[in-house]
Amino acid sequence: MKSVGIISEYNPFHNGHLYHAQQSKLQSQADVSIALMSGNFVMRGEPALFNKFIRTQMALSAVDLVVELPTIASLSSGDYFGEMAIKLADYLDVNTISFGSEHGNINALKEAAKQVLDLENSDAFKSKLKEGKSYPRIINELIQHQSTNDILQSPNNILSIGYLKGIQQFAPQIEAITIYRDTAQHRDQKIQHQQFASGSSIRQSIIHHHSDWENVVPEAIKSLYHSHFTTVEHAFPYIKHQLLTQRISTLKTIYTMSEGLENRLISMIKDAHSFKDLLTKVKTKRYTYTHIQRVLMNVLLNIQQCDIKHDISAARILGMNENGRAYLKYLKRHFPERHFITNINQSSSAYFSNEIKATHIYNLMSQQFDDDFNTPVIKI
Repeated sequence: MKSVGIISEYNPFHNGHLYHAQQSKLQSQADVSIALMSGNFVMRGEPALFNKFIRTQMALSAVDLVVELPTIASLSSGDYFGEMAIKLADYLDVNTISFGSEHGNINALKEAAKQVLDLENSDAFKSKLKEGKSYPRIINELIQHQSTNDILQSPNNILSIGYLKGIQQFAPQIEAITIYRDTAQHRDQKIQHQQFASGSSIRQSIIHHHSDWENVVPEAIKSLYHSHFTTVEHAFPYIKHQLLTQRISTLKTIYTMSEGLENRLISMIKDAHSFKDLLTKVKTKRYTYTHIQRVLMNVLLNIQQCDIKHDISAARILGMNENGRAYLKYLKRHFPERHFITNINQSSSAYFSNEIKATHIYNLMSQQFDDDFNTPVIKI
């Protein structure tokens, strides 16, 4: 069976995602579509608006199989996120990866990815890194092609480069296609179109109890958007507790913690009254908002540098339809040594300790009860 993989967060699922899923299957001529989806925490450094089980139900309105991305990858920057997403796709024998981009030209994106990879392996890059310069600044200084520099100015293009670098390094047999991203821009905070909108604007609409989100999500699954939602402010008391009780030596070892940031967090947390307030107090030119948010989520989950892995030992199947079930049977038949886990139990839980912990903490702060042990694989 020919498969197409879609690296996603679906936070939440909307009409743009539906279009992308349809076009991905059509353009790749795949028999089955697989969503490689972030779990209860997402790349921007936030809890997902809806839990992973609700978002799996949303995704199954458009794809055949939903598989959870590793939690640590979901709270990482583009390179590690891309690496683990591609390695998971390879584990699932995915033939093609499809992603949205502002550029829309796969050949130009591939060339840009190659140029960035070459730069990362250069002596000039390593020298500037030792000088303490940030990664984006180094790339900006060293890129010689204006077309590549232009590509690197847009967020989905940057993600695309991460995926393509992952393919070139870890799974060169996987093909890649890109679907042009039009109409709604990545950072739009308000819904400005009758059919399509960014995830950010939909989240804001739902959080503020507006109704305009109803126009930009699939009609068939609209009832799911009335589920209990979770925001960063639900996480704040638990983050504050962690920062007030953890030793500095422990905070220093938190994954993604920049040198010295632990001291700034501790000095600012006592007077912070909300997550937004803490971000404002901590923010400097040295730290981006997204970086600070990821660090805070890793503090919340107590994810340490030593927890980082670079291999996939099992795949957590969250949901599937009949077509997805057929593909899962194909995988088990052709790769009997691999672990495709549909339901978590005592024997399989060791593969997903971070995902299980993330779900428990998500439930703690959102007062929900669906966890990895009591929620069976979702079938439609």
